[in-house]
Amino acid sequence: MKNFVRLIGPSLMIFLGLQFFQNVVVTFGLFFGWLALVPIVDKAFPKERLKLDKKALLVGVGSGLIFFLFVYGGASWLHVYLLDINKLRVLLLDWGFAGPWEFAFILLFIFLNPVLEEVYWRGYMYEKLRTNGTALYAIGMTAAFYTLYHVITVFHLFQSGYTLVAVLPVLIVGLLWAYIREKTGSITATIIGHSIADFAIMCVYWFIVR
Repeated sequence: MKNFVRLIGPSLMIFLGLQFFQNVVVTFGLFFGWLALVPIVDKAFPKERLKLDKKALLVGVGSGLIFFLFVYGGASWLHVYLLDINKLRVLLLDWGFAGPWEFAFILLFIFLNPVLEEVYWRGYMYEKLRTNGTALYAIGMTAAFYTLYHVITVFHLFQSGYTLVAVLPVLIVGLLWAYIREKTGSITATIIGHSIADFAIMCVYWFIVR
């Protein structure tokens, strides 16, 4: 039961922030607060997984660049089908993303979000699930619940009917990063890859949506 609460918690924070408060500042506060505080309160912050070596650097940069090309290249090619740009601009303005704090949000998304998400999912939660379960179980569960709150987000951002198309890459990369975590025993590579991936998403926002 405790692990289920830990798994579903981030999605509940996103849901409350976007659906109830309809504000990006509140959403970031709730979401980042959960990701940061739960491992600390549980006294299970995975600091031993934060080791950097040449292999982690290469794997992180390599996986991140692949995702960057997929996301930005795909969005450049298919955004006329996937996105209603005018509607999206209005929505982001209503949420408070496109406003005076816009650049700060972009920096948070590129530099803070990857660290907190990877510490939580591929560090803290993976450790919890792997202790009494198989690698396949830990990989599948962390990827599934990592994808869940992205469904809540992209449901609002993409054209009707394209939610599955939008979240499928998130599931794939969640599985990949969990696999990397299993094989390397480190989350440094996944943090690097995740940061590059989030940079790709912000490039889509800056050059296509904005």
